[in-house]
Amino acid sequence: MKLILLLILIPLKSLYIPLNKRKSKYYWKLPIDDKIPLIPIFIVPYLLHHLGILLVGIMLWNSKYISPFLLSLIISYSIAVIFWFFVPNGVHRPSLPHTSFFTPLIRKLYVYDGDTNGFPSAHIFVTLLCGHYLSLGYPHLIAYIWTVISTVILSVLFTKQHYVVDIVGGIVVYVVSFYLAGIINYSIVAL
Repeated sequence: MKLILLLILIPLKSLYIPLNKRKSKYYWKLPIDDKIPLIPIFIVPYLLHHLGILLVGIMLWNSKYISPFLLSLIISYSIAVIFWFFVPNGVHRPSLPHTSFFTPLIRKLYVYDGDTNGFPSAHIFVTLLCGHYLSLGYPHLIAYIWTVISTVILSVLFTKQHYVVDIVGGIVVYVVSFYLAGIINYSIVAL
């Protein structure tokens, strides 16, 4: 089952790339977004998020949590891809003065990762799903897990990759996908 779910997830997640090349039509910036500073060092947890997903998959692979985790990712990416397709939205990027060692990394990120697909934030729903299922599989590491998760969540704001409303959207997608995956997984097990 987990291999089938993984084979569904990979192409679904890959749809982010062509959708991210489109022009954004909507920008949902709130006044609070202007008060959040750019803190270049937060590029580190932002980029490590991608390695973290792989690590979480490896850590959960032989556990009972891998299928619900993959199913949750499939559901969350399905919701997000549909939204990104019909409502292309983005984040205006700030100008980047060379202020630190990390600023050039943010500049490269802005070039590679266009300003589209801000809402809902995939970084948020994926990070929360990783934290949720890791906490179930490794309850003795829960404080460490949620410290890392919180740092990644803050990184999307401090790198100016997302607006606050994108974070809220990511949280909603996380909750919906987690509950739908639980219902679907329970139905499959009950058969």
